[in-house]
Parts: sequence; structure tokens; C-alpha cells
Amino acid sequence: MGVRSGRIPARRDGERGFALLEILVAFVILALGLGAISTGVVVAMRSDVRTQVNRTALRVAQSRLEAAGVSETLVAGTREGLVANKFRWRQTVTEVRAAGDTRAPQGARPPPASGALRSFWVEVAVETPDGTATRLAALKLAAEAKQ
Repeated sequence: MGVRSGRIPARRDGERGFALLEILVAFVILALGLGAISTGVVVAMRSDVRTQVNRTALRVAQSRLEAAGVSETLVAGTREGLVANKFRWRQTVTEVRAAGDTRAPQGARPPPASGALRSFWVEVAVETPDGTATRLAALKLAAEAKQ
């Protein structure tokens, strides 16, 4: 048997350029994969920002709805405001009357019985900077004001 030398056998003439071509194809596939992943990350980050803004708008609406009748008197009408110079809110309060209630509207009513309650439909809409609106509504009860 002959002695083998430590040389690497030479490739055939048709296979010489394949190593470089294989590396270039691998880099192209890697670049496409990284591009797709980075696009996915950007979309996820935008979605997260949008979710945070909508969550904040919902909290503003909940806060306004909870305050109606607690820290401020329920009076039929509309109020508007701005929170953090970004969130516009609009609160609409409508008095709800039972069917068959023949009392005159708010200004000209007879003296109420003690402990009588009035009901109000309170709607709160909060608009985000991108134009999305969050709306909440609730039925609230308030004691009749003594006149």
C-alpha cells in the first residue's frame, strides 16, 4: 500500500465555484429571514402602542363615568374636556323618566317627596389622538334636590 499524503483531494472542475455560491445563497436566506423578523417586531410594537393608548382612553372614560354623580352633581346636559392634552372627552347626561311620569321638566316641578330618586343615563365618549373613540354608558341614580 502506498503512503497517503496530507493533501486535500482536488475537487472536480464542475464543483469549484459552488462553495462561494452556497455561502451567498445562505446569506440571502439569512437576510430575508432577519427582514421578516424585524418587520414582525415593528408591527408588534405599533400594536402595543395602540393598545396602550386605547387602554388609557378606557381608563379616562371609566374615571369620568365613576365621577358622575359622586364628585359632581348629575345635571342633564353635556360637558367636555381634555385630559393630558391628548384625550378629548364628552359626557352627556340625560334624565330618564318612567312611563306615565307627568311631572314637568326640570325647572318647574312640584316639591319632591323626601327620599325620592331621579335616574340619569350618563354617556362618556373619549377620543384618542388618532381619532379612535371609546364609549361607556351607565344608568345613575341621584336623590332629588330639595327646593
